[in-house]
Amino acid sequence: MTRRFSAAAVGAAMATVLICGGVAAAQPASPDQQPAVDVPQPVDVPADSAPADASPAAGEDLAELSRLSEEAGALGEELHLARAELDRAVAERDRLERAAGVAAALAATAEGNAQRDQVVVDHLAAMRYRSGDTGPTRAAVLAESPEDLVRRLDALRRISGATTSALDASRAASAEAARLREEAVGAADAARAAADDARQKTDDLDRRSDEMRDRMDEVRRRVDALSDTQRALWAGGPVVPEGYVAPPVDGINSAALRTALTRLGAPYSWGATGPSEFDCSGLMVWSYAQEGKTLPRSSQAQAVSGAPVAPSDMQPGDLVIYYPGATHVGMYAGDGLVIHAPTYGVPVKLERVDAMPISAIRRY
Repeated sequence: MTRRFSAAAVGAAMATVLICGGVAAAQPASPDQQPAVDVPQPVDVPADSAPADASPAAGEDLAELSRLSEEAGALGEELHLARAELDRAVAERDRLERAAGVAAALAATAEGNAQRDQVVVDHLAAMRYRSGDTGPTRAAVLAESPEDLVRRLDALRRISGATTSALDASRAASAEAARLREEAVGAADAARAAADDARQKTDDLDRRSDEMRDRMDEVRRRVDALSDTQRALWAGGPVVPEGYVAPPVDGINSAALRTALTRLGAPYSWGATGPSEFDCSGLMVWSYAQEGKTLPRSSQAQAVSGAPVAPSDMQPGDLVIYYPGATHVGMYAGDGLVIHAPTYGVPVKLERVDAMPISAIRRY
């Protein structure tokens, strides 16, 4: 929910409520509808026709409903973020499991190489033992001629070099096998931890999704039970303020805004990303997607992506993030207005950009 009602404010406002043709008759916009910027203007109710249900109790009902709706909307945006985090956790788990498998295979190969090199070392040692060639002195004693001594020393040198090389290779292969075994164990441990994290995130998401459904059902029940006068107050004014003219299209951002304006009057629905129903971040995602640009799914993620923008530098198409927890988002529409999907029972509409506390402005 994007507007906080107090019981006193609601009671006073209900006495002078505006019945707004654009809101009362709002219907879901068709996907090919053009920007609805020329709509009937609000019609004031005569001052002496105070609604029959303009009572403190009615004001308290709307104030309580505002609180519940705001909590439900905030939880919905948090769930979008939680789903994205779960997707990342599952992807990381899968990556680590693949890495653990590769590490285990490399370790097995290295161990095989170490065993092969050790066999070579053992074979060369056996050859030296069987030939009795224990060193140059022994070769000199056994030589039958100078030529035989040269041959014996050359053979001894070759066997000794081969033994040294094989021994070095065996030691290196053994060290590599040990290192890879350690890496495989670490990769397996990391994969198990990632799997546990993914399971925990899944369980938490399931629990919070159940909580979200309970809150949504409660808000729907209360909004659907509002009187006509309360519903008009809940809608909060016309879909398009008098005199608004959409800014010209001069790039992707202003084109995304023009696309968003085609959804004016579309109903709010938690978790929806169009083309006929939206939640707040879903409207941003859908509008930019039509122009070929991908945005993060949640308002919290949208608040930290893109480029930061100062309030004095806002341009049409910039995303305006609201509330300290970044639980709501709209798109700057020019002329000091923002287009957003407010809450259940309120259609996509234009509203003053400062109607809610701004926490960030981002450009994509």
